[in-house]
Amino acid sequence: MGAGLLVIFAVILVSYPTAENCHNDHKKCTYSTSAPPPLDSFIKPSVLAVSLLVIASGVAIIRFGSWYQYRAKKVAGGLQ
Repeated sequence: MGAGLLVIFAVILVSYPTAENCHNDHKKCTYSTSAPPPLDSFIKPSVLAVSLLVIASGVAIIRFGSWYQYRAKKVAGGLQ
């Protein structure tokens, strides 16, 4: 389920790119998207950054859990 949602999110991001509009020599920039109104709230740089952080955190937690479980089995068996 989660992988499917990630694929759908990636397809939406690729389908509707974000354009950077800078004024006054790149000191003040705004971002706009060509996405339709229901999707334009998801196609923002801040949403992308938060999504990537959540995904990276989840992967790190799963990897740490797998490592810790392997280590605990190894120590319990006396195979340090």
